Amino acid sequence: MPVLEAHDLAKAFGGHRAVDGVSLALAEGEILALVGPNGAGKTSLLNLLAGQMPPTSGTVRLHGVDVTALAPSHGRRRALLRSFQNGGTFGRLSAVENVALAAIARGEHRSRAEAAARAALAEVGLQPVADWRADTLSGGQRKLIDFARLLVVRPAVALLDEPTAGVSPAIMDVMRAVLLAERARGLGAIIVSHDLPWVFDLCSRVVVLAGGRPLAEGGPDAVAADPAVQEAYLA
Repeated sequence: MPVLEAHDLAKAFGGHRAVDGVSLALAEGEILALVGPNGAGKTSLLNLLAGQMPPTSGTVRLHGVDVTALAPSHGRRRALLRSFQNGGTFGRLSAVENVALAAIARGEHRSRAEAAARAALAEVGLQPVADWRADTLSGGQRKLIDFARLLVVRPAVALLDEPTAGVSPAIMDVMRAVLLAERARGLGAIIVSHDLPWVFDLCSRVVVLAGGRPLAEGGPDAVAADPAVQEAYLA
């Protein structure tokens, strides 16, 4: 059984269909790249999968359970962790507080959550700034906070929106190492990225969106060589 499934998902804003009939399935331990030109509907699709906006039609299942109508905070969605392109940190809180909150939200005791958060921040290289306010950190450091959350929450599914945008190669290497280690433990991930070499190196399968609809799907090499995909990116 797939860990995450979407069937015929659609989202319309007035007359515009940002997502137009997308179906996909993510296996345990699979990293899937979700790519496409600007405006293709990638972030909207992640929002639908994460329950951050309701679909116009279609369904989302997590571990076989229909979670389409459930809020992101609902217990049945706790197996899923979502990151955001512009970072999802609370600026007035420290790095360790931001990471600990993710564990506390899933029922962990505060003291154990903080200890786990510090260990996770050390693993991603943020131990020296663990007590700094998040709004004093660089954009790349704030994105690493998302990866520290992965380490304390250990979700079944991670939805990552442009994790490498604007970050240094060193931070990209840390992200890659975390994802490979978590994949070995069974993490399934959907990664939206314009950094095709980085994400194609990680993923086993690529889904290309254009105009809110699936354009191509397959292995990285086959998708990269698809004339329709090349035309969509060059259009």
